[in-house]
Amino acid sequence: MKKTSIIQLTGGIALAGVGLYVFFRDVNIRQLWNYLHATPLWVVAGGVALTFLTLWLRSVRWNLILPKSSAASRQGLFGLIMIGFMVNNILPARLGEAARMLLLWKRNRFTVAESVGSVLLERIIDIMVFAAFFFIPTLFLIKLRAVVPYAIPFAGVSLIALCALFFHAFFPSKSRILGKAFLRFVPAALRQKFLMVGKELASNLNWIFSPGKCLAMTALSFCTIACHPVILILLVRERLFGFLSGMFAAACAAIGAAIPLSPGYVGTLHAVLKQGLVLCGMETNKAIAVATLYHAIGYLTVTVAGLYFYLQMRISFREIGQAKEELAKEES
Repeated sequence: MKKTSIIQLTGGIALAGVGLYVFFRDVNIRQLWNYLHATPLWVVAGGVALTFLTLWLRSVRWNLILPKSSAASRQGLFGLIMIGFMVNNILPARLGEAARMLLLWKRNRFTVAESVGSVLLERIIDIMVFAAFFFIPTLFLIKLRAVVPYAIPFAGVSLIALCALFFHAFFPSKSRILGKAFLRFVPAALRQKFLMVGKELASNLNWIFSPGKCLAMTALSFCTIACHPVILILLVRERLFGFLSGMFAAACAAIGAAIPLSPGYVGTLHAVLKQGLVLCGMETNKAIAVATLYHAIGYLTVTVAGLYFYLQMRISFREIGQAKEELAKEES
């Protein structure tokens, strides 16, 4: 095993351990078990169905993001997404993203720029939506008013990214000029990297020039992320925990999952989601139970389905492990 892989794995395990300590330090085991045992089977089944739905919607959105190409194939995008998230559940450092890029490039014959840029753009759109999900509830829920100062930067990130997309849609030539002007202030060592990322993103922005596709992208992005609050509403089953509370808690879970080293988001997602649920007024032990179920349902569903597609496509983990190196060589 390479030295960098050992460091990533060690760091991921340590980070997961810290997160789990923060998560479980106040737990009452008996109350936790009672909450878990009281969860109806139909709630778990609903969570599984919604997990499949959100990933299927991702594949539809990914198909819309990818540019038209006579040489490339769009088959199996749902399977690639499942494999990517499954790899994220097993390996540290979000290697599933690299695996998706590699498989789209090698198996579906999209270019490296299109493959890398499509996943990168997908992540940017997710950040925008989750940032809005974090900020909007703080404006309408009194119990979250204290969080407003911390939520404002999230709204700023979402607004800046949205304005950049609109500007590129209406003034594509001017956006390129501004991009080149911006590069003058970037250190020379990073300039080529920024230029490469810009080209990768631009290769997947053709949909932005079509109002119909923009509406479809907006609807798909909202519905994709909205599945997560609905799962939480099912698990909580309290009248006072509505969609706005679910939005905020789902955004907290996304913040925990965004920390890259921990395999399967273990520990980091649990700790941040628990805190989000507590801020929404939930008792600590129930928050721990809900966070445990939320992670377990998504983790097991994605891992089992991802393994199915992995075996069906006959992909080796060695091939996935070389994803970053191969992509880096092609990009250079």
